[in-house]
Amino acid sequence: MRVAVYSPLPPQRSGIADYTAELLPALARHAELELVTEPGQSLAPELAHWPRRPVAELAGAIARGETDVVLYHLGNSAEYHERILETALALPGVVVLHEYVLHDLVRGAALRRGEPDLWIAELAACYGAAGERAARRALATGVGLEPQRWPLFEPVVDRSRAVLVHSEFARRRILAARPRAEVAVVRFPLSLPGPPVGRAEARRRLGLDPSEPLLGLFGHVVPTKRPQVVVRALARLRERFPAARLLIAGEISPYLPGGAELAEAPGVSVLGRLDLDRFHLAMEAVDVAVNLRYPVSGETSATLIRLLGLGLPVVASDAGSFVEIPESCCVRVPVGAAEEESLVAVLAELLATPALRAAIGANARAYTAAHHALAASAEGYAELLARVAAGGGHAPGPAEGPRPLPSELPLEERLLARLGRTLADLGVDDGDEAALDRVAAAVAEVGWGPRP
Repeated sequence: MRVAVYSPLPPQRSGIADYTAELLPALARHAELELVTEPGQSLAPELAHWPRRPVAELAGAIARGETDVVLYHLGNSAEYHERILETALALPGVVVLHEYVLHDLVRGAALRRGEPDLWIAELAACYGAAGERAARRALATGVGLEPQRWPLFEPVVDRSRAVLVHSEFARRRILAARPRAEVAVVRFPLSLPGPPVGRAEARRRLGLDPSEPLLGLFGHVVPTKRPQVVVRALARLRERFPAARLLIAGEISPYLPGGAELAEAPGVSVLGRLDLDRFHLAMEAVDVAVNLRYPVSGETSATLIRLLGLGLPVVASDAGSFVEIPESCCVRVPVGAAEEESLVAVLAELLATPALRAAIGANARAYTAAHHALAASAEGYAELLARVAAGGGHAPGPAEGPRPLPSELPLEERLLARLGRTLADLGVDDGDEAALDRVAAAVAEVGWGPRP
């Protein structure tokens, strides 16, 4: 079986790029793999030995029978996935949805092309008149839509021969909208660079205090990871545990409101983006990891699986795919009004009870070993790919042709984006229809967009 893999790849700064690089050797035991590359794309040295196929040659390879199936990896970022989405729509294959919310990808691709009407058309096609109205109002006011309400996974699911996800939560959500789709669940693969070195050695290598109570927050810090809630909880914990600190191993998003203040909060240390070896060291160094996520987009957290695999006690949100982790392996806190209070109580108990941390960590390590082994995940991939290569899977719908890309967003779009940020700062969201309609009418008066 010959499989073309089209995904972000190192050195691109993408979690999906790292994921794919780790999966490739295990998947190669089941199939002949080649990497689909874009013009001018460079690959990390560790990928140099893999065969490559320029994306412009992919259609010809399929037509000549040189490729049996294409495996696409999609996330919600136009920067890394725009061309992948375009190709998946044109050349149907197996699509891995690392999250089912693709709204930012679809919107970003349309705006980068300078064709916002494409985004309107997608929302109208997927969600009818309500979707079209919401899109036109968002363009007129600059106030973005809630992606979880308008996920926009439907077009690529319709065009795919099969879809692979990492949780039953994501599978149920997709099938609720597309019940005839072929959707398979393969557990997220755990890959660690080597045996654990232990907390004391990890702290020594990172230059951290060997005795202070240490919480950890990992990965790219965005609003959905609830960082302000975590920092507020830390401040309250320090009343009881004055030496407690929060280690942030990852970059703070420039779009995170109050990100600079968060990094300078008492007891917070920010390491920034780390290579995988040091990232795992940071994980081993902490006493408790906090891995909140809300609202959820159907993603399975790679960070969560790594933390569990290292035997760390983790506090996660009681939402989405997180609820599929057994309670004996992961402590969950509710989303909503009780989130902060519950987080403070849980963290205090864990910091005060080393035996409880050890028991949860041992359960977590055993669970991931049994259910998230890399070899088993690769077998799940191979079974689905083989079924599709043999003619199985979903019959794709009609394709849509590619469009050219402009050099940059027009001034009008940048000004509307600034207006949207201002409205958001004032507490206006996409549910405030009366207010947004008035703003849209005012914007239309100066000739910047359609009337609502």
